[in-house]
Amino acid sequence: MAQTRSQFHHYIPRFILKTFADNFTLTTSDTDFIADTSSVYPNVRQGSNKGKGKRRKRHQGAPRPPSEQSNPPKASKPFKPPRYFSYNINVYRVMDHSSELNDISRVYGLEDMYRDINEDDCMKLEKLLSKLESSSSMFIRKIWTGEDLSLTRAQLADMKKFLCIMMYRSETRRSQYYDGTFDMTAKITLVKHMKNKKFERLQDVWFDNLKWIIETPADDILDEWSRAVNMVQEDPISSLTKYMGPIHLLELLDYGHTVQFYVCVWEAEEGSEFIISEGSFGAYEGTSGNPFHIFFIVSPRYAIVLANRGFMWDEIDAVPGKTWFGDHLRAIPETIYKKGPLPGDFLTEDHMSPDDLFKYRRIIVPKKDVYTLNSISLDARRKSLTYKSSACMYKSLRYYDKIKKEKFSNHYDYTILRRKLFADMNRTHAS
Repeated sequence: MAQTRSQFHHYIPRFILKTFADNFTLTTSDTDFIADTSSVYPNVRQGSNKGKGKRRKRHQGAPRPPSEQSNPPKASKPFKPPRYFSYNINVYRVMDHSSELNDISRVYGLEDMYRDINEDDCMKLEKLLSKLESSSSMFIRKIWTGEDLSLTRAQLADMKKFLCIMMYRSETRRSQYYDGTFDMTAKITLVKHMKNKKFERLQDVWFDNLKWIIETPADDILDEWSRAVNMVQEDPISSLTKYMGPIHLLELLDYGHTVQFYVCVWEAEEGSEFIISEGSFGAYEGTSGNPFHIFFIVSPRYAIVLANRGFMWDEIDAVPGKTWFGDHLRAIPETIYKKGPLPGDFLTEDHMSPDDLFKYRRIIVPKKDVYTLNSISLDARRKSLTYKSSACMYKSLRYYDKIKKEKFSNHYDYTILRRKLFADMNRTHAS
C-alpha cells in the first residue's frame, strides 16, 4: 500500500535547523536535552503565564495523564500533551528575493519524500534512521557544549553512515532518480541493475538503495564495497554491467569512497558564522567524484568536515584541482587502540577493535575561510538560504562578490539581500 498520510521529511535535521533560531538556547546540563527519534530538544524558557509572572521550562516531560495522577481533576476533557516549542529561522527565497521567518517544521525538506512507496516500509526506515540520527546528535551536542569530543570506531562508522544517508536523501540526489538526470555511464549501470532487481521505475532504485544502506550494518556495507572495488579494478569496463549486488554499483562505490574520509570539527572564528542552504548538509569542495572536503553545517558556529584521506597520506596531488583550505584546518584525531599500541608501523585488521577511541579537537576557522565556505553555499544555492546574524551574512555576501568571478561559475547577484541586511543592521544600531 502506498503512503497515504502526508508527511514532511527534512533534508537537514530539525535539531540542527533550530540552532539558527533566535530563541534557541544551550547549556551544558544533561537535563537540558531530551533525545528522541527525530531531534534533541533543549529546554527553553517561556514568557510569563497570563500576567502572573510565572515562568516554566518546556520539555521536562509531559504531565501525567489524569488516570495516573494522585488527585485527578474532575473535568472530563481528554488529556493533551504539551505542544512542542516553535523555532523560527530566517529563510531568504532566492527566486522572489523575499526574506521571512519560517517555522523549522516546514523548511528544508519535502512533502511526502516516499510517495508511491509502501507505507509500512517507510515507517520502518524512518525508525531505523531516527536511531542513527539520535546517536549522531549526541556527538553534535558535545560539539555545541564544549565537551571532549571522542567516538569509538563503531560510533564513528555509524555517524559517517548517517551523514552519507542524509546526502543520499538530499533534494539533488533524489531528484536524479525521479527526473532521470544521469550521465551515460550511470544510465548503462542503472538499466542493468533494474533488470536484475526487476524494477520498472528509477525511483524504485532510489528507495531500494536507501533501504539497503539504512538496514545493513556499516561493516557489511564496506565488505560489499570491497567486493565491488575488486571487480572494478580487475575489469573497469565490463564490471559496470556484470556487478550483481544488493545496491546500484555507482552508489555503493560513492558510499565506500566517502566513508574513507576522516572527520574534522570546525569552529567559526568569533564574529563570523556559517550559513545553510538546501545543499549545506553535504556540500563539497572540488569535484563531486573525488572532492577535497565534504561539509556538514551543524550550527551557525560549527561544522563537521570530512577531509579527503589524500591529505593524511600526502597523496592529495592526485586529486584534480587545488584546495582553497590550508593545512591548519585539518587535524588527524588522536587514536587510542583497545588492544594497545600498534605492534608495527602500520595498522592491521586484526589489531582493530570496535572500541578503538578517536579523540577530536575543534579547529578555529579564520573569518576568511568561513566566508569562503559560505560562498560555496551562495554559489550552489537552489531555492533558499538561512543565516542567523545579519551582520555575518552581510560580510559573507561582500566576500562572495569579491571572489565569485575568480573561483565560482554562477556569479549570483545578491544586491537585494545585501541592501536588506544593511537596512536591518542600521535599524538595530538606531534602536
